[in-house]
Amino acid sequence: MASPNPARLSAIGSKTLTLAMERQRLLSISPPSQTHIATGAHSSSSSSVSQIMKNLTTLREGIMAIENAQGSSKQTQGLREQYSSILSVLGEDEAAAAGAQSLPPAPRPKIESLIPSTAAAGSSERVEFRDDPEQTNDDMFMQQKQIMQDQDTQLDVLSQSIGRQHHLSLQINDELGEQAGLLDGLDEDLDRTGVRLQRAHRTLDRVSRGARENCSTVTIGVVIFVLLLLIVIFKT
Repeated sequence: MASPNPARLSAIGSKTLTLAMERQRLLSISPPSQTHIATGAHSSSSSSVSQIMKNLTTLREGIMAIENAQGSSKQTQGLREQYSSILSVLGEDEAAAAGAQSLPPAPRPKIESLIPSTAAAGSSERVEFRDDPEQTNDDMFMQQKQIMQDQDTQLDVLSQSIGRQHHLSLQINDELGEQAGLLDGLDEDLDRTGVRLQRAHRTLDRVSRGARENCSTVTIGVVIFVLLLLIVIFKT
């Protein structure tokens, strides 16, 4: 069986990482009621979830096939890092709910004999296998370059979205400050109104007491006047 092409696996890993980051960005903007991958709460993300899981399976099987055939190498270590990054973006709970499996420990690199036997050298032939014979290295390079450009574009969009949210939060903060100032001014007006009411109440009390005192004086004067009038009448 032909060994998978590390370059193609790297392209699949980059594409899958982009899909996972885009999915997490969409979830952060409009989180569903249940965000488990296995439930497929959002119909819009179900296709991307299935594609992510399919690519993860392809990547995992390809890494294990290369390591079983050639042992651990820098290429497989890079592919392992891509696989771990994708699982990290998805989250431990969601990845486990979707059935994503972690990679087994990497095998030790195979040590080839410095002096191969003549029979082995004569019978063995190096054959380069490709998963896709029609795809050249230039095509793979252009594909990876396009994927990186797409990632940069998505990161720019995400950065702009974060900037808009930051600007909106600053506006909300300013409005809250203005409302706090209005509330402080209202408290001061209420305090001044309370002081004026107290003063008016004291003034009303003084006027009421004065009126009662004046009323008593007038009553006494009227009684005295009536008595004097009666005395004058009786004398005459």
